[in-house]
Amino acid sequence: MNKQPIRIAVIDDEKISAIHLQEVLSGFGYFVDIFFEGESFLESFRCSPYDLVITDMKLPGIDGMGIIEQVKRRHHETEIVVITGYATLDSAIEAIRAGAFHYLTKPIRLDEFNNLISQVIDKIMLRIEADTLRALMMEKAGHDGMIGTSRQMVAVYKIIEKVAPLDCPVIIHGQSGTGKELVAKAIHRMSPRRDNPIVSVNCGGFSPELIANELFGHEKGAFTGAFKAKKGLLESADSGTVLLDEITEMPSDMQVKLLRVLQEGQLFRLGGTRPIDIDIRILAASNRNLEDEVKKGNFRKDLFFRLNVMALSLPRLKDREGDLWLLADHFLQKFNTAYNKQIKGFASNARQALEKYDYPGNVRELENIIARGVALAENDEIYASDLPEDLIKDPVAVNHSPLKSLEELENDHIIRVLSAVGGQRERAARVLGVTRSTLWRKIKKLGLGP
Repeated sequence: MNKQPIRIAVIDDEKISAIHLQEVLSGFGYFVDIFFEGESFLESFRCSPYDLVITDMKLPGIDGMGIIEQVKRRHHETEIVVITGYATLDSAIEAIRAGAFHYLTKPIRLDEFNNLISQVIDKIMLRIEADTLRALMMEKAGHDGMIGTSRQMVAVYKIIEKVAPLDCPVIIHGQSGTGKELVAKAIHRMSPRRDNPIVSVNCGGFSPELIANELFGHEKGAFTGAFKAKKGLLESADSGTVLLDEITEMPSDMQVKLLRVLQEGQLFRLGGTRPIDIDIRILAASNRNLEDEVKKGNFRKDLFFRLNVMALSLPRLKDREGDLWLLADHFLQKFNTAYNKQIKGFASNARQALEKYDYPGNVRELENIIARGVALAENDEIYASDLPEDLIKDPVAVNHSPLKSLEELENDHIIRVLSAVGGQRERAARVLGVTRSTLWRKIKKLGLGP
């Protein structure tokens, strides 16, 4: 058996049996906790989930079925093995339906126990390896915090690598939600200024009266209430980088002052008479075309020429071929962690709805959609009903196939169960909750053959 940092909990009110199982499992190198009733186990599980839970069905207080239900609700990936001295076929099937991996009956045969534990540990290791591989793929799929392998994003990464070391102004164009701030941070982190601050200023977030004070700061007594001097954001970023987001919203008089800073490397605080030397790199971001704004008279031509040394345009999410599901999976994992959920993926009707949507809000909108889906999902998948109404205006159109009758749904389910159990009819009958003769008649009607 492979020795891995697997955490196992054994729950059994027969203390000798619990201690014996702990000794056997510890001998294989696993970390094992034992509990003699369900409440103390659940208290521990809430703080730190286990990879495998081995539980007796009959316990004081909460029983084995209650443990299975709570474990699967809190941490769907935890595997469960049921051990009972009161086994009936019905109770075992009920436990498996509720999410248990398998069951054993008391008295436990050591060889049977070892074989079953080996199987369930193999399944856990495959899941851990898959999670690790997914994380590595996500890491390689991106670039310094950005995610995407489309040719459009690869082109953006190449431009970032070229402009980052040059220490010149850069204009970043892109619709809202395309990731302009992420690009600015990537440029800063790859630049010679990486060890100094990056300051982001939303030029549309301040009134014309406040923006001068925020950018340039003030001296003591500059205005009523200025009881002490204050550095502005530009001065705070000395030797670092300043991102001026929504720069087209900057008032005209502030554009003049910013131009002076770029030309002379100096600024004056409000109420100040002494120039202050600063060394900053300016990155400007806008969801509008600055050249068009110059032509319209909304942006100073001389400032535009100062900023427009290098330019970079970000693609819409809809134009990024193949990036949708990389991003969706990334946000799924992010909000699983944030909301303590275990959503595995997207149902077919949700996938179709997400693929058809146009995303006017781009990546930011997709992130909000997935956050909502994870928050609302009541199963282990996100369904179309968990998505915003804009995505599912025509629920029938986004279904994977036309609506089916109950008989068709039953036939599909029988085929799925038979496939899942490798065609073993007796096991399939137990899972479906029907007799073997009933299942045989349904199989014959479906024409599936032996």
